[in-house]
Amino acid sequence: MIKKFGSLLSADAANYEKTVKDLEKKNFDGLHFDVMDGHFVRNFAFNATIIASLRRLTNMVFNTHLEIEDPEQYLDMFIDSGSNMITIHPQVCGNTERTLRYLKAKKILSSIALDPDIKIKQIMDYLPLIDNIIVMSVYPGFGEQKFIESSFERIREIKKIIKTRNFDISISVDGSINNETEKKVIDCGADILIYGSSIFGR
Repeated sequence: MIKKFGSLLSADAANYEKTVKDLEKKNFDGLHFDVMDGHFVRNFAFNATIIASLRRLTNMVFNTHLEIEDPEQYLDMFIDSGSNMITIHPQVCGNTERTLRYLKAKKILSSIALDPDIKIKQIMDYLPLIDNIIVMSVYPGFGEQKFIESSFERIREIKKIIKTRNFDISISVDGSINNETEKKVIDCGADILIYGSSIFGR
């Protein structure tokens, strides 16, 4: 069953509570939080305090996407805020394996984001330790970017690897998911679609 997550990066910050309730009514499965530190990406967004305040409003799954340097230093902060899943970028993680094992020990779903310029082979060693891969179909940091066409083949390739090796890993797609791209990414093997500007009109 395909799941839908709403990325609040594109939502109206003055109306997060209304946004959460609206997404619930539309049967969205979860919320996606792009935490940005101004270093790994040239933008700032969200923190553990905001996530914790929204946690009180809903039981939807929270995926906290740490687009920050040294994410392992902040794991407990975001676990305590109510995150169900935490996504890291291995290229800025001091010890990716240790970080993923820590999330497992804390019973948090572990996820890796695969940026457009990162080769699939670079995350192969981590597959036994993760629950989810986010295929970034745009470059991390900002909304309203154009979908990178090569993402379709990357989704297909990852799906094939998961099936061949019999891993229980879901595939999320993040970036320019809309009426034109959603069916295509599902056909390629996506399990979770992360919607942003296409549903918030920004």
